[in-house]
Amino acid sequence: MNMKLKKEIEALFRPLAGQKAWGAKVGWGSFVTIEFGSRRLQHHHYHGDWHLWLYQCAWTLKSETHEMANSESKRGLMQTAIDNLNDRAVMEISFDQQQMATEFVFKGNLRLRCQPYTDAQPDEQCWMLFTPEKQVASLVADGLRYEPASDTPNKVREVSGQAANASRLVRFED
Repeated sequence: MNMKLKKEIEALFRPLAGQKAWGAKVGWGSFVTIEFGSRRLQHHHYHGDWHLWLYQCAWTLKSETHEMANSESKRGLMQTAIDNLNDRAVMEISFDQQQMATEFVFKGNLRLRCQPYTDAQPDEQCWMLFTPEKQVASLVADGLRYEPASDTPNKVREVSGQAANASRLVRFED
């Protein structure tokens, strides 16, 4: 197996090690956003220097003893679970290339794991990481894609306005 993608993803997230999460929330459907670093006002919303968006993916949040929630849980349960990430430092980030799964380990051994849906299209973004350099790194089926951050909001708005994939419409309703 080619370890290049694993190394590239782990290097991409390395600057987040030790940083505390804030503003973690469930957005539309099961989308999750988490902020890291200094607060900045951008497009009438506060974002961190680093903005992680779990987008078209299946995710699970686990404690040491049990699963707290996943991307198929009821909305209230998802938000209650995701709230637990706020003010917790990221301790470790790992990537399993065989499953295309990214795992974020937060202080207190909370583990947030995400991977593409089993029926994901090759160009669907599992997650997006907005960086302080105004770049967006996205995980897609064939690896990482990089774009200027200024180009991404219009593309995302267009997809999210169409419920992204009709077979997943149920995920957007509570």
